[in-house]
Amino acid sequence: MKKKSNIWMFFLAAAVIFSVVWAKEEDDKADQKIKQGVVRFHIRANSNSRKDQAEKLLVRDQVVAYLKPCMEQAKTKEDAKRILDSRKKDIAKVAKATLQKRGRDLPVKVYLTREKFPEKDYGSYVFPEGTYDALRIDLGNASGHNWWCVMFPDLCITKESEAAKDENTRKKLEQQVGKKGVKKLERKKEKLPWFLKWLE
Repeated sequence: MKKKSNIWMFFLAAAVIFSVVWAKEEDDKADQKIKQGVVRFHIRANSNSRKDQAEKLLVRDQVVAYLKPCMEQAKTKEDAKRILDSRKKDIAKVAKATLQKRGRDLPVKVYLTREKFPEKDYGSYVFPEGTYDALRIDLGNASGHNWWCVMFPDLCITKESEAAKDENTRKKLEQQVGKKGVKKLERKKEKLPWFLKWLE
């Protein structure tokens, strides 16, 4: 009887491990689709001084306001990248004009690039760490704290750690990353039990 019990315990443990491994693989696939389906937004401030950090947020607000109508017209990631690439000079002008109104004449550089982002919580969504296509703006020395967001689908708004979650944006997000991807974004990363840490 004990032998049968041990066999059942073995199969139960094997089934649990298999289900966790399978879930991890599905999770990784969802992560990959998310990284491939969106365009991030990254602003690097001139420095960490209070003035430079405040100016970074002002630039953010003006650039988001300028790009919002354009991003609303973008149906796919390719549309978004094409729009952003064609407007890099205009984005730089918006940023420079915002700084000049504050009496600052800092150099501004705008890139459409690929770069590493940390895991970021935007309130409604948690985006995984990884390498993304991104619009990046460097202000001055670009040595201050960063501001991160999602440019497409258009989740960027003017308050830190929030996301605009309207129906149109959600539909775009589903088109880009799939329903599983959206569900993944909507939940916090769950920590595995200590005895399954080797799966992380």
